[in-house]
Amino acid sequence: MTDYIQTKWRDGSAFNHNLTSDEYFYNQIFEAVKKNVSAGTLPQFSRKTSSMPVELSTGKIINDENLIALEQIAASNNYNSSVWIFGDVLEKLRSEGIRLNFKKDAQPALCITKYANATHLFGNELYIAEGGAKTKAQFLYNLDSLDERSQEAVKKHVKTAQENVEAYSNENFSNYISNVKKARTEKVPALEDLKNSLRVVCEKAAGIYTTSPDNSNKIDFTTLVNSQARHVCSLATGSSIRNEINPQAEANCYSMFERIISETANQEIEPWKAGKEICKALHAGTQYAKSYTAKDFNLEHRKIRDETHLKNQSTSKNRDSGMSR
Repeated sequence: MTDYIQTKWRDGSAFNHNLTSDEYFYNQIFEAVKKNVSAGTLPQFSRKTSSMPVELSTGKIINDENLIALEQIAASNNYNSSVWIFGDVLEKLRSEGIRLNFKKDAQPALCITKYANATHLFGNELYIAEGGAKTKAQFLYNLDSLDERSQEAVKKHVKTAQENVEAYSNENFSNYISNVKKARTEKVPALEDLKNSLRVVCEKAAGIYTTSPDNSNKIDFTTLVNSQARHVCSLATGSSIRNEINPQAEANCYSMFERIISETANQEIEPWKAGKEICKALHAGTQYAKSYTAKDFNLEHRKIRDETHLKNQSTSKNRDSGMSR
């Protein structure tokens, strides 16, 4: 049983292991990947049916870099749920008298708001800072980290979260089918630009490791990016699109990760720096999948639509408020 609930990032805390919040974020990814490689549980190659991570109290989807941390930590701890809960929410429930017990060695995930990502914020997607303790860096707990009785105590929000995920998945699947047909018959500039950016990401990720003068032993992240893209397409459509796992690609990815783990130790690279490059490669695959599930491959179309909707809602509320006075 874990008594202490981690809520938000606190500078100087003993739990930080002398890392900044960004360093801690990437370090947890590296450590979880290590465990998953050892156990054969990398989430990109899971045969289980799953869905996008969703935060319980807000009912919103998490599909930015935080998705990578949540998936890797869930897999490394054998959590089967895709539902996560702000530590701050759990702490408030406990303060209200609700008994919450954690399973042995329950591990929270630190998630961070990335304000710089212009294509991140849609109406049903979560900025970490908009929920929980309302701070940039917060800890979330997987529903499966709670014992059964405690899970029942917090499940009142599950229905809303599941309905949001279903609506999100249906829209993504419709867009995906349309985009696949379009890519077969015409050249799509947005898709070509994305492919070029993925190549740059792979080159930069490999760049932190020392190679031979002719680069013949360079680490190639391409297979990992492609595998992540197929995996996230499956997640984002509620498994309406099957993640056809290529055994050779799976073997190549595990081999690549084993080499990364070995080279990180041999070259005395700080684990969080390796975690950052792994995260960038996985996030590139995630962005590729998100483009394939966005209307006309264009994430900005959906963002503009949602921002307009939110602006109209705000205008309507202000107008109603003025009338009431």
